[in-house]
Amino acid sequence: MLCSLDKFRNLSKLVLQKTIPQGVGFLLYSFHPHRSIKINIFIKPMRRLRYFTLTIGCSLLLLLAKGQKNDYVWLSGYDSQTGYSPIWNYYFGTTIFDFNDSPVSVRRDSLQMNFSATNTSYCDSNGNLLFYTNGIYVANALDEKIENGDSLNAGWYQYKWDTTIKRYGYRRSQGVLAFQDGSNNSYFLIHSFVDSNVNKAPYGAAILCTYLDMNENVGHGKIISKNQNIIKDSLGSELAATRHGNGRDWWVLVQKRLTNCYYRILIDSSGPHVLPDLTCGGATTPFLDAGAACFSPDGSKYVYLNGYGGISVFDFDRCSGTLSNARYMPLPVIISAGWYGLGLAISPNNRFLYASVTYHLYQFDLWVNDIFSTIDTVGIYDGHKAPFGSVFKTAQIAPDGKIYINCGNGESVYHVINNPDVKGDSCNFAQHSITLPTFAGNSIPNFPNYRLGRKVGSECDTLWNGINEEKNSNREKVLKIFPTPPPPM
Repeated sequence: MLCSLDKFRNLSKLVLQKTIPQGVGFLLYSFHPHRSIKINIFIKPMRRLRYFTLTIGCSLLLLLAKGQKNDYVWLSGYDSQTGYSPIWNYYFGTTIFDFNDSPVSVRRDSLQMNFSATNTSYCDSNGNLLFYTNGIYVANALDEKIENGDSLNAGWYQYKWDTTIKRYGYRRSQGVLAFQDGSNNSYFLIHSFVDSNVNKAPYGAAILCTYLDMNENVGHGKIISKNQNIIKDSLGSELAATRHGNGRDWWVLVQKRLTNCYYRILIDSSGPHVLPDLTCGGATTPFLDAGAACFSPDGSKYVYLNGYGGISVFDFDRCSGTLSNARYMPLPVIISAGWYGLGLAISPNNRFLYASVTYHLYQFDLWVNDIFSTIDTVGIYDGHKAPFGSVFKTAQIAPDGKIYINCGNGESVYHVINNPDVKGDSCNFAQHSITLPTFAGNSIPNFPNYRLGRKVGSECDTLWNGINEEKNSNREKVLKIFPTPPPPM
């Protein structure tokens, strides 16, 4: 059942009416995403203050008054210097999604960075933008190129194969992720590097690390090291990550081409490093194939989709970083589409998997044994053009609990799954329902679930001392509800 804010309030009223004397009002303050919600209720009947606790399960990704808002500002777009174009009868520039506002605000800006498929940004815990990158360089919130922040992914792909990449941004969907280095104001950028094979065709050749210290230059930031090799191999460029079961570290999985295996990058207190053995299962991915990847919000599932194979669903162990229980389904409609766009996302309640495949949006139920028997086509491209063709590509779950899908070209619209926790057409998939103030440039940011905490009670749940819990724990958060004066009679 969808647990929207309105339904939560109605549920609260229903429970409270049966347990609390009439005439007492309540004020809701905050929620915590992906968790049960614990409510401390204060009432004052018969001149005596009483207190009790109520726990209500809610699956919707709900906004926090304070908390991990690292993904609250999204950026896309390009050519800000152009502004309005009479040729296209539309605006170029930067589109900003600000999830600090409810509902999300979407506005135009004139940042100098151009965004293509490679895109991420990072905010502090209160949702204030710190930095962002297009896979070519890194800028701070003042729209300044950070010192030593140029020449990311420097090589053949942007200097020889297509020189416009250096200007408009790297062209690898899900090609970069950002992680904080402990509690410091320093950050790791993990990014995909493209090179050429003997036939001069671009392929994923390495995973690199760039280290950023935002304390440098009086808070304007500085790149301390960049383009450091983590993995060098034939690889998928699509990066997906989930938090380690200890609630502090991170796992990043990278597909090894021509195999059904995945590299495991562990980002811990010593930085990012690759585990010596690969974890394997599912379908083999061809050398030059495109792909998409995602974890479930709770980190228990990993999904990989490739264009010439199909879709593989795994169970994931957040302690060891290993995949298991692989299930596979071919999707031949991918190949028949010729050019194709791919995207994956899983609903906030961890139940429904969505696969966007150019002209189709599929839904699968992850809570049944035979996952692929539940395939449901919840969207078919309706032919809309803004101006080229608003087909379906990369999907990204957002802080407001919705799933946003970009288009496979420079369209000025996004698609939205408004109620992703709900089965079938009731998920309310709305094509081109968000009109952007600028052309998007085939871009949507790539984020892990920064609000995921430790895996309580697991063998790797070793960092919590029982008194001072890690900030990003799985402990139920306290929601206080205070009495308000009753309405006038």
